[in-house]
Amino acid sequence: MKRVTTVALSLALAGTVAADAFKPSKADQVKLGKQAAQQVRQKYKVLPASDARVKLLRSVGAKILATVDDRKEPWEYSFDVIDSKEVNAFAFPGGPVFFFTGLLNRMKTEDQLAAVVAHELVHVRREHWAYQYADSQKRQLGLTLILILARANRTTADLAGLVDGLVDLKYSRGHETQSDDQGMDMMISAGYNPRGMVEIFQILKDAAKGGKPPEILSSHPDDNNRIKRMEDRIKKTGKTFPPQRPLPWDTSAYSTLRAGLRWNW
Repeated sequence: MKRVTTVALSLALAGTVAADAFKPSKADQVKLGKQAAQQVRQKYKVLPASDARVKLLRSVGAKILATVDDRKEPWEYSFDVIDSKEVNAFAFPGGPVFFFTGLLNRMKTEDQLAAVVAHELVHVRREHWAYQYADSQKRQLGLTLILILARANRTTADLAGLVDGLVDLKYSRGHETQSDDQGMDMMISAGYNPRGMVEIFQILKDAAKGGKPPEILSSHPDDNNRIKRMEDRIKKTGKTFPPQRPLPWDTSAYSTLRAGLRWNW
């Protein structure tokens, strides 16, 4: 997915500046995420709700979300699939989650799908974009301007200016590690096999060979390190996990069937 352009932030001064004055509120994150998701739906070919891939994605999303209590949060989750060869998936702040068919087509199990869903949901629930945005603004403004703002009453963000550059900001490696760890915990709680997360990192590693690395999990750490780290976490649980569930559209299964029947499909 092509990254949209720069983030514009205009500051109006009044009230007392809080410690996280640069961080968009949860309500603002929901508003921004919905606006950005609408732009994606207008710009890209998004599969209909009747598509089997969309149905499964939403089913997996519901299972993952059932493991957490977000009743007091304003998040408005949605799950959609973009018809594109890109090996990518992302979540906007506030709740919208998008998968590309290029990534789905490389997956073999529902557990692998659950791993990416859980990872992206942690980004939303832990407000990673908002914190990263706030840090970016503080660096751009510089210490002098921050000191000036500290004497002001309050700051407000120009939300319209934020939407166009929403996905320009990359998560830190710390945010990615937190999404890996908590995402794995969520998928285990939902009854999935955490090997799916290990396999996803291998899929991303393979996809990056000989070309541009996939954009999924922006600024992600080294895939080999993630694989080893997740394998170590699985061992430390000391648990036995259920068998992985093949995806209903796994092409290898259809290939086996065709070979056995000798039909020219």
